[in-house]
Amino acid sequence: MSLMSMFWVAVLSGLTLGVTGCATPLLGYQTSDIPPAQLVVVGQPSVQDGRARFRTIFCELAARQQLPDSDCEKLLLPLAAEPRATAPAALPAHDPRLRILLVPGGFAECFDDAELFPEAVPRLRTLGYSVNTIRVSGRSSSAANAWRIAVAVARTKLPPEGRLVLMGYSKGISDIMEFLVQYPSLAPRVHAVVSIAGSVNGSPAANRYTFVYEALRNWPSKKCPPGDRAVARDLQREPRMKWLARHQLPKHIRYFSVGSIAPEAEIARAMDPMDGVLRYMDPLNDGQLLFYDQLLPGSELLGYVRADHWAIALPLQERWFLLAGNSAGAHFPRGVLLEAIVLRMAEALRDDS
Repeated sequence: MSLMSMFWVAVLSGLTLGVTGCATPLLGYQTSDIPPAQLVVVGQPSVQDGRARFRTIFCELAARQQLPDSDCEKLLLPLAAEPRATAPAALPAHDPRLRILLVPGGFAECFDDAELFPEAVPRLRTLGYSVNTIRVSGRSSSAANAWRIAVAVARTKLPPEGRLVLMGYSKGISDIMEFLVQYPSLAPRVHAVVSIAGSVNGSPAANRYTFVYEALRNWPSKKCPPGDRAVARDLQREPRMKWLARHQLPKHIRYFSVGSIAPEAEIARAMDPMDGVLRYMDPLNDGQLLFYDQLLPGSELLGYVRADHWAIALPLQERWFLLAGNSAGAHFPRGVLLEAIVLRMAEALRDDS
């Protein structure tokens, strides 16, 4: 980890000490007590429930990798009212004609070795997939990063009958949403979009702690250039919801959402201040986002994994234990998760053709 990253963690801990307090949470239910929910702007399409099919795929992959049977239900949380699986148990076929572009979250470029799904991408490549990461500006707005996504989409060569997929993690999904609206001439090249713990609606925690980033907005760093310095604003609730009220996503694209929820004891210690704010509002959160803020309008909900906001996509505990502060989320099967997402997406796109 860079010295700058360590400094940010220290400042965050110092500035937030005593701010969150120990207020009793308003709600006390468990994941099994409530079905998935969506906080949606009027006029946006609702989310469809695809959890049953995704569970079949995820659990079969987990079994093939010899994870204990109990781990499947533990890792893919069974929220209430999940439909029973009716599709065949056989896994869908891989489709290496898919071209996958990953879009990381805010501040990603500020950390050493912060690539998404480092355990999973090599396997997908051995199966024939093209998987690349778009280098977006870690401290810039989604509007600014839309241009970088546009360049990557324009440069991606598709094979015959190939299909382009954008996967956005955390703030990466709002960067993708901005791209789809700002560049309507390029949006038709995209066939599917996946939100992975995506900051679709923003987060109340970002509203509370924007002042921490603002205090550091002019911090010089070659590794972490300032960009337009608007990353914190774009993670807040109001700007994201206003954006959703003004824009509709292209209807030709298939959208998918994967959320994350973690118990308090399994949240990385560096996220304690944000988790404290969110847990007071709702216990179903991942340390940075409430569970109902992570769903793309009009998407197919694949499920919620038991992982905090970092563990779902990044090997935090394995590589940056100082930030994690505990072993929660260590060795989360990101490879199983990403491959299951790709298989379900390939299956859905074949059904659409």
